[in-house]
Amino acid sequence: MGMKSALFFITFYFTSFFCIAQSENIEFDSLINYQVKKKETLYSISKKFITDIDDILIYNPKLKSNKLKKNTTIVIPLKKKRVSKLNINGENKIDTIVNLNRFKIKKDLIKLAYLAPFKIKTLKLDSLNIMKDFLKEVNLTTISINFYNGIIAAIDELEKSNVKVSVDVFDTENEINKVLSIKKANDFYNYDLIIGPLIKRNYNAFHEDKLNTNSISPLVYDEINLNSSTIVPEANAALKREKMLTIIDSLILENQDQCALIISDSINFKSRDLLLERFPLAEIINLNKIKNSVDPKIADSLLGNYKENWVFLETKKPNLISSVTSMLNAQISKKRKIRLFSTVSNQNYENPNVNYEKLGNLSFMYPSNSTPNYSSKFTDLQNNFLNKFGKYPEKISLTAFDIIKDILFRISVSKSFKKSIDMGETRSIQNKFNYIHKDKTGFENTSFFILRHNDLDIIEHQN
Repeated sequence: MGMKSALFFITFYFTSFFCIAQSENIEFDSLINYQVKKKETLYSISKKFITDIDDILIYNPKLKSNKLKKNTTIVIPLKKKRVSKLNINGENKIDTIVNLNRFKIKKDLIKLAYLAPFKIKTLKLDSLNIMKDFLKEVNLTTISINFYNGIIAAIDELEKSNVKVSVDVFDTENEINKVLSIKKANDFYNYDLIIGPLIKRNYNAFHEDKLNTNSISPLVYDEINLNSSTIVPEANAALKREKMLTIIDSLILENQDQCALIISDSINFKSRDLLLERFPLAEIINLNKIKNSVDPKIADSLLGNYKENWVFLETKKPNLISSVTSMLNAQISKKRKIRLFSTVSNQNYENPNVNYEKLGNLSFMYPSNSTPNYSSKFTDLQNNFLNKFGKYPEKISLTAFDIIKDILFRISVSKSFKKSIDMGETRSIQNKFNYIHKDKTGFENTSFFILRHNDLDIIEHQN
C-alpha cells in the first residue's frame, strides 16, 4: 500500500469514527459550578451564560426537564471570549484569511513536503473497533493526522484564490534511519517548503546538512538544527519575557505599594532574577525545594493585607497551574487583593481543564503565542473541518492551519518567503506573524500576544 493510499485509508477511518462520535468530543474552555436561583430555568441560565441548553444537559444528565430547584448546583460549560483590540499604534495588520484576493498572486503553484511519524506499518487496519480505539488516543499517528488536516484546510483556502498547492507525504515511522533514507531517495531541493519531521531528533537528523529549501519544525522549536532557511513560527521566550517585564514596569509606576511573591522553579531562574531586580523585597517560593507543592499556610503567611499582592508563577509544570490558582483564589478576601502574572509563555494556561473563572478572579496576565477567537471566521473554519473531516479541529489542527496558511499566503503573493518579510505583521485565526531574518538562524517570528483574564473573558492587552 502506497503512502498516499494508506494515508487516505487511515483518514477515512478517522473521519468516519468522528462523524459518529463528534457529539461526545465537544470541548469547552471552562466548566463552572452554578447555584440555581429562584425562578431560574435552563433557558434563562443558557441566555445568562451564552451557551446552549443541550450543552448544559450533556454535563448534567440527571436534568430531565426545564424545571430546576432553587440552590441546586449544576455544571455550566463555557467558551472563552476574546475582546479584540486591533490596529496597535494605528498600524494595519494583514488578515491572511480575508485579504488574499486583494493581493496580486505572483506564484500560483507551491510544492510542500510533509514528513511525519504516521507509523502506518505498525497499524492493524483489519479491525474497525481497534482502529477507533487507536484513533481516539493521543499518539504519534493522531498527531500526524491532525496536523495534516490543518495543512489540507490551509491548502483549501489558497485554492479559493486559484493558487494550486501540492503536498507529498512521507511516513518517517519515527525512525532516524527511515528519515535518512527518505532524504537520500528524494530531491527536497524541488520543494517550496519542507514541513517536519515532527519529532526533534528526526528533524535534526534530516536537517544536519543544510538544505536551501525553507523548512519548518512546526511543533518543537528548542534545540533544533537551524540555518538561514529555517522558519521558526513561535516567538522566542526571551522576547516574550522582555515584553511582560516592560508591562510590569509600567504597572509598578501606577501602583508602587504592592506585596510581591515569586513562585519559581530552577529552570526559570532568569525570570526569577529579573523579577527580583524589580522587587528586591519579594518573597520567594522555590518549587524545587518543596517538591513542586505550595503549602497554602506558607502562601498565606507571605501575602499582605490591605494592599495588592502580585504573585508571579514562573513555571511550565501543568500540575502546578491548577493547584496554585485554586490556592490563591482561596486567599482572596475583602482585605486581600491578589493579581497573578507569569513571564513564561505556557500552552498549559490555555488548557480547558484550567478553571478560567479562577484565573479571571486573579486578573491573570501572561504572554501567549495564540489568542482565542470565536469570530465568524473561526465558526466557518470549524464547519469546514466538520464537513471535510467529520469533526471539529483539534488545537494542533488550528496551529497547522494558521502557520501553513500564513506561509503559503506569503509565498503566493511575494514569490518567495524571504521577500514576504517586508509586508510586516500578518494575522490568521488564532496567531499572528512578523518575521525577521538572521543568516544563521533563519526566519524568526517576533509577534505574540499578552493576554489577561477578565472575569470569564480573555482580553488582548494593549499598551
